[in-house]
Amino acid sequence: MDFLKNNLKQFIISGACLLFFTTCILLTSPNNLFAVSQDDASISTKNIPLYKVPNKDAEIRRREGGDTGAGSAGTSRGLSRGLSRGLSRGLSRGLSRGLSRGLSRGLSRGLSRGLSRGLSRGLSRGLSRGLSRGLSRGLSRGLSRGAISDGLSNKVLLSQLHDASDDKKDEAHEKKEGGGHGGGDIDPVHGGPATPDLMAPLASLQTGFTTNPQPILWWYISSGYQSKVELTINEYGVIEPVLETHVIGPPEEGISRIDLKEHGVTLKPNVEYEWFIVIVPLPSERSADFLGSATIMYVPPDDAFKQKISGATKEELVFAYAEEGYWYDMIHNLCDLISNNPKNAAYRKQRIALIDQVRLGKVKNYDKKVIESIQ
Repeated sequence: MDFLKNNLKQFIISGACLLFFTTCILLTSPNNLFAVSQDDASISTKNIPLYKVPNKDAEIRRREGGDTGAGSAGTSRGLSRGLSRGLSRGLSRGLSRGLSRGLSRGLSRGLSRGLSRGLSRGLSRGLSRGLSRGLSRGLSRGLSRGAISDGLSNKVLLSQLHDASDDKKDEAHEKKEGGGHGGGDIDPVHGGPATPDLMAPLASLQTGFTTNPQPILWWYISSGYQSKVELTINEYGVIEPVLETHVIGPPEEGISRIDLKEHGVTLKPNVEYEWFIVIVPLPSERSADFLGSATIMYVPPDDAFKQKISGATKEELVFAYAEEGYWYDMIHNLCDLISNNPKNAAYRKQRIALIDQVRLGKVKNYDKKVIESIQ
């Protein structure tokens, strides 16, 4: 018992020190998640909608393919996911394997000798290996997937594959000369459209709300990709996907829509769903997938809010939904306004401001370029 108490005491002290160290890194970083950027602080005019996050302390659920340039969110997400998953998996696996192996070996050699050695070795090895492997793997995977952005590891893998495929480069070059796929350069590995630098859902960091059980989702891609993009929607806690299909990417950089009504998907009220957009460059190597994802929840509005927005114009709806914390309705109405009025710089400036508020970084450069071209 004394041995067990000592090991548990060491584990608690080590965990507390690690959490303190991680918190210090996040809070002292000049670009930490809790800092307010100059862009966010300057948004005070009545012409700019201010999105009210329903729960600022909720877990970050959005992922982007590629580097958005807003690294603080990725760092926080990577560290938190890496530490939590690493610790939980490391401890559970270490303890279970250590105890089971120790007990089984101990029982075979003798109950008294086996139990004492089995428990002592199982606990000591389980705790030590669980902590060391859990922390090391959790931090390394968390930082690589989060701080360096979820998409960078994919891009590194793709670049390595590109360098090792000289024969396919020549073949792809011939396809490009002959026309090949539209909407972007030819990928030298698989001969299809090249993977874009950035792909991201137009979504809030945390789970976004909608008043519509069949909402329209919007997503950004940095270059043309006229090929299949996988679309998957999962209901929280359910193994089978709600939807597994594909859409065809746009011919050039831009923001596109996905109408869930067209796919026959109806969201249940107050249930969280996660939606994925995925480019699969190498079907045989799914670790090279290039993906973005976000979460959504259908939250039926109360009668007071229904009355408030009845008869409102699309411009007024953008502000009303932002104030009430309905991200998906707000961004849909604004994107719809831009689609119908592509040369309206005021609408695009509103979208730039909202993109800044949810830290989508480089995505705003698309609207900035369009504004410069029409002025």
